[in-house]
Amino acid sequence: MSEKDSIETTQPWSVRPAPLGRRLLMSLGAGSMIASFFIGTGDITIGANMGALFGYKLWWTYFVLGIAGWALIDMSTRYFLRFGRTPMGLFKEVHPVCTVYMFLAVVVCATLGSYNQWAGCALVITGFFPSLPTEVSGALAAGAGLLFLLTGAYARLEKMFVFGLIALIGCFFLAALAAGFDWQAAAAGLVPNRPGPGWEKLFASNAGSVINAWMILIYPYTMVERGWYSNTLQGKVNILHRARIDYGWGILAGGVVALPIMAAAASVLQPFGIVPRHAADIAVLLEPLAGRWSGYLFLCGFFLAAWTSGIGWWVCGCYALLDIFNIEIKLDSKPMRTCLVLFFIPSTLLLLLRINPFYQMLLFSAFLTLIFPLVALVMVYRITRPDMGYFRWSLTSKTGIAIMVADLFAVGLSLYLGVWNGFSEFGKYFVAR
Repeated sequence: MSEKDSIETTQPWSVRPAPLGRRLLMSLGAGSMIASFFIGTGDITIGANMGALFGYKLWWTYFVLGIAGWALIDMSTRYFLRFGRTPMGLFKEVHPVCTVYMFLAVVVCATLGSYNQWAGCALVITGFFPSLPTEVSGALAAGAGLLFLLTGAYARLEKMFVFGLIALIGCFFLAALAAGFDWQAAAAGLVPNRPGPGWEKLFASNAGSVINAWMILIYPYTMVERGWYSNTLQGKVNILHRARIDYGWGILAGGVVALPIMAAAASVLQPFGIVPRHAADIAVLLEPLAGRWSGYLFLCGFFLAAWTSGIGWWVCGCYALLDIFNIEIKLDSKPMRTCLVLFFIPSTLLLLLRINPFYQMLLFSAFLTLIFPLVALVMVYRITRPDMGYFRWSLTSKTGIAIMVADLFAVGLSLYLGVWNGFSEFGKYFVAR
């Protein structure tokens, strides 16, 4: 039996993957990159607002939303393993209009998304060096990111994201522990609840941050860089097993990082009824409660989160554009470097506008919830077709049923949030204006 026949005729989800053993830790690099990618100014601002308003009570949202994020990444990964085609190929297959839409969305979102991160970096830098203009501070952070990408290869990028993620988690937890941690309340926050008026808006904004369209599309590009592909069914199953653990860790890390942010906000903001405008509010109030070093640690964690996220926006945006134009996907290629420079220019020039990055990031996170419903619908339409073979939907096994439920949950949630934000929240905003 040929491999093609094997993939198309073998009962779905019936092949057991090989044990990972020592290779497990070597499989977590791209997951750390995904985690650092979406743990940026938006995630921190939303987590701080949750903590200031509701303490730990909305911690559960990260894990509920994480299920949807995991399912959407899994769809794009299964498509890649089945056909060897990267995510933009999926949209090209459906209709040319989808390709045009994705091109515009990539350019706009990668530019604005990275701008928000450089503006966040500028806030921290100017906090330490008040005489330095915001535009210069942000440009220095962006320039350092560009230089790192232009002089490095993909393996180096993964290592940086792994160590960066560990460092920012450490900074946030040390700062929060110094201010006081209510572990019992944190555990209670894992139980879904509706803590009070305004929680729905934070939930929707968090969805835009956790399940943004680029996080769910980037993973197959990292598989191309790693050479994670096989022409055999057993090989594909083994790779999917490694990949699921990898991006599962990346999504879980988002909830882990949110905990100390909510804890710090609950300790220093909630007692006084302060709703933070930016991370500096927490850092400033941490100083009298837990010492100056705790405020510095919080700012260092915030800077690492913003800087790595800014790099992530660029990298994913460039991958998507290269994919759209059928150009080789490789970090150290000339087209990739050219694309990085083209994103660097507008995202740093936007710093001249001096828009408050935290208010804009909240709006931008909500805007992203309008994009991923279309992405989710296109993906679920494509991966449910019969030619997905072994990786298709199936009711013949518990694994197949669980995958179907997760996929439907992801699409249903994306539609609900997209409609709710698009026709309710944004409609109210523009009518009020």
